[in-house]
Amino acid sequence: MAPATRRGFLSTLGSTAGIAGIAGCLSDRLPGGDGSVDRTVYIGAYHWGFILVDEGGAEREQIAVDRGTSIELVAFNTGAEQAFESLPASVRSAVPEHHELEERNEERIPAPNDGDLHEALEAANDRYPDHSVTVVPSGGNHMGSGIRMHPLALPTDTTRPTVDTVTASQRGDYTLSCMTYCGYGHPYMYLDGGLIVR
Repeated sequence: MAPATRRGFLSTLGSTAGIAGIAGCLSDRLPGGDGSVDRTVYIGAYHWGFILVDEGGAEREQIAVDRGTSIELVAFNTGAEQAFESLPASVRSAVPEHHELEERNEERIPAPNDGDLHEALEAANDRYPDHSVTVVPSGGNHMGSGIRMHPLALPTDTTRPTVDTVTASQRGDYTLSCMTYCGYGHPYMYLDGGLIVR
């Protein structure tokens, strides 16, 4: 499914895109608290993409888990300075610098017809600084079971990352997607197959 089409479909689903399959409980505690999870995955949102970092502090294109794994998702907006500073040092050091993230955008997002991508990015940083993340099955089939969760809000004015515990209930590939409008590149703000349940 094309990015704009996928985005339109996800937008029409609203919060129902995250109801079944992954049992999520939002928490305002800091990650790694009680040891009741099998894996911790850090998800950084930036204009217009996501960064996955494992619990060892390595950036990953995909993170694979076994079915039944309890996953602590620690999501943050890279522009939320206080939330970012509260992350483990190994995670902070794995997040690329702003100019590197901008280069990633240039590789996968077409420039707007009436300007350049850098100008669109600067405008979005000022006007639409907030993001969100939701996890849905890859490939446009967003009904049925599997990993799903309500969108997690990732505002820039938060002081802590958002922590959600979910269970990988069905095998498949899952996409991370932003459900908060964040400017020109919003239709491209997804990571297809970022999470894999074996």
